[in-house]
Amino acid sequence: MVYIPPGDQVYMILTSRLVWLLSSDHRSNSLAIPNTHLAFISIEVVKVLQAKFINNDMHMYDEETGTPAQARTSNLNEELGQVDTILSDKTGTLTCNQMEFLKAGTAYGISSSEVELAAAKQMAMDLDKQDHDFARTQLHNNDADVNNRRGFHSSEIELEQIVHSEDENRHKPLFEGFNFEDSRITNGNWSKEPHAELLLLFLRILAICHTAIPELIEETGSFSYEAESPDEGAFLVAARELGFEFCKRTQSSIFVRERHPISKEYVEREFKLLNLLDFTSKRKRMSVIVRYEDGQIFLFCKGADSIIFDRLSKQGSMFKEATTRHLNEYGEAGLRTLALAYKKIEEAEYSAWNEEFLRAKTSIGGDRETMLEHRTNYKKGCLSA
Repeated sequence: MVYIPPGDQVYMILTSRLVWLLSSDHRSNSLAIPNTHLAFISIEVVKVLQAKFINNDMHMYDEETGTPAQARTSNLNEELGQVDTILSDKTGTLTCNQMEFLKAGTAYGISSSEVELAAAKQMAMDLDKQDHDFARTQLHNNDADVNNRRGFHSSEIELEQIVHSEDENRHKPLFEGFNFEDSRITNGNWSKEPHAELLLLFLRILAICHTAIPELIEETGSFSYEAESPDEGAFLVAARELGFEFCKRTQSSIFVRERHPISKEYVEREFKLLNLLDFTSKRKRMSVIVRYEDGQIFLFCKGADSIIFDRLSKQGSMFKEATTRHLNEYGEAGLRTLALAYKKIEEAEYSAWNEEFLRAKTSIGGDRETMLEHRTNYKKGCLSA
């Protein structure tokens, strides 16, 4: 037993194994603390101090938001110490669910993903190791032979230097969600590409096919977006930086400020929102039907490539092979991909479809969802991508 006199000043000395309690003097009516409790006290004090270390750990500090780690319970470190493996079916759980617009269309975009940079860096390190191993084995051979071999590896060594240089100097994206670089598309140069009319539709789909709400940033005069998903937010930022800025939404219209590719002046266009078909896990796509200012009606759709490809028209499949190849390359580079598609609809065709859609939407009964799914499930062979 350890006796602590009541009312005395108590000092705690923390060691790696035990907390010693010392009294300033000895008097009667001492307080008895069993030896078994000392271990519990020492562990609790260690937990509290470890929580302080977590709060002050610079490796747990988020520079972007200025937020340090906050241990709200003294048991946090003990619980974290039991974690051995994290299993997740969602990449966002492990990547903070942050999305950047990196590639577009048929291989537009020259920026490298984190996976590509890591693979290139590892390859350069392996080549450098092979070069050093060869030089070591040829140490006593003819100097000319060694030099020839090193000359053969000069381009590989340069590759290593370039990769390291790019890795060290790689800057953060200028705008959150946008890390796209390609002079063929930026600054209005998309209008000079062979399929400029399709690129125009591509950029309009990014700016129109969504459910986001714009918020004006008074300091800069640009817009930020409250989106349902990081993907949607990244698409809107990309459209804005490429000259198609979503700026306003009403119950019946979507407004986009489009930058003229030559004069660089912005023109605000109104797109009447006729129908919005939300994304569901069953449909695996989202669609909007809009009417242009000149009266043309378009269906814009984005979703999983397997779903989009299955609904392509014969004419719309002209880029399917190249797109499939690039989607596979993007997937190998660790990128998340979505396919975009459109369809021009005639007035009579839309009126007939919309009448059936509204009938299904306002129906009452157990088969309402089935009818609605049938009306929103476009027939195969009607889209262009």
